[in-house]
Amino acid sequence: MPTEPRHPLVEIKDAVSDFVSVQSELAAAELKPAAKAGAVGAGFFAGAALFAFHAVWMLVILIALAVGLLLHALTPLGPWASFTLGFLASVLTSLLIAGVLFTLGRGKFSHVKKPEATIAEAKATLDAVVDAIASRPATTTVAVTVEPTPSDLEKTFGRP
Repeated sequence: MPTEPRHPLVEIKDAVSDFVSVQSELAAAELKPAAKAGAVGAGFFAGAALFAFHAVWMLVILIALAVGLLLHALTPLGPWASFTLGFLASVLTSLLIAGVLFTLGRGKFSHVKKPEATIAEAKATLDAVVDAIASRPATTTVAVTVEPTPSDLEKTFGRP
């Protein structure tokens, strides 16, 4: 069945509408894994900050106890020295945990990348639409049917 000729602006509007919907689906498919990796990395950084804060608090308590011990006078190891060594071990452990969490968070943030396929596809499609409109005679009719499905996106990009 022949299609009725439509005004070129209507065709452009429809083509741009289809283009935008396809590009938004592509961007969503590409950005979801990156956003998830960024969120996990942010969680590791938050954990590292929590343990670093804990280490600073323990260091403050350690300094307070050390000053108290020095003021009391130097005596053989007793309960205060034991507490001081316990707080020192806590500070070192907290710093070690903070370092591990920071390293894990930095590794997760390195997986966050810009959506290169979406950007390239958008540029290529826009160039193709502009070229097609510029080279098309005014009497030519164009029928545009773009209906990508999630399975098409999966075939193209390897993930839904």
